[in-house]
Amino acid sequence: MIVRRHLLVGVVSLLVILFLWGPLVNAAINSFNKDILLAHWKGATLSWYRAAVGDGLVKSGLVQTLIIAVSTTAVSLILAVSGALWWRRASARRRRVFDLLVYLRLMLPEVVFAVALFLFFSRIGFPLGMLAVIIGQTVWNSAYAALIVQARVVTLDPALDAAAVDLGANPWRAFRRDTIPGLLPGIPAAGLLAFTFSFDDVVTSYFLIGSQTAPLPVVLLSKIRFRITPEINAIGMMVMVLTVTMFSVGYLAASRLGAGARQALPLPDVKKR
Repeated sequence: MIVRRHLLVGVVSLLVILFLWGPLVNAAINSFNKDILLAHWKGATLSWYRAAVGDGLVKSGLVQTLIIAVSTTAVSLILAVSGALWWRRASARRRRVFDLLVYLRLMLPEVVFAVALFLFFSRIGFPLGMLAVIIGQTVWNSAYAALIVQARVVTLDPALDAAAVDLGANPWRAFRRDTIPGLLPGIPAAGLLAFTFSFDDVVTSYFLIGSQTAPLPVVLLSKIRFRITPEINAIGMMVMVLTVTMFSVGYLAASRLGAGARQALPLPDVKKR
């Protein structure tokens, strides 16, 4: 019975892996396919990658996406860190209210926020465009970042803050030398998550971009409305490589920062005191 159960789990796991990775492998293969209709394999070519790199709409969309993602990440991290530090010293009742607001943003569908913000901006006369998209994405990106930063805030030792104050450190110096190192690598991890979610966001960008240059996900959406071409597969592969590279570099950087911060954190010397 145990052998059969393990065999069933293995088969189900294999099917799940194939279901997740199969479309990516298919897109990677078709990005080199000479057949524009993708009906048959007619040989390998790099022309679709050259077409994607030379597409002006794709390049402008990528620039727009990067600006939005970087701005959203920066604002989300500021809100997440400040909110988590306030949550650390808040009363139990205020903590529950803060947690409710965070989880509520995670549970509600993104399309609800996008439509609500679209109607709100239209009502108050706020112009649609890049700034509107940044605000919209920050609404739910900051919630994900807050959860990660909160997880690090819980591990902070209050004795370090007390020791820093006793040693004459002002609030800014204590925050820079004590709190920030203690929050690593939570801050880089939250930033990577917020950047990735913003980079591939479609719903909020579609509703709030207005008549300005569309971000890359919206450009891809407009391109696949009629048919899928090898150029779209090539764009998808380049975006995937960029995302994986960023995650790898960010993970290594966060690991090194976290290890360095743990070694550099000053500990109060109780015996001397």
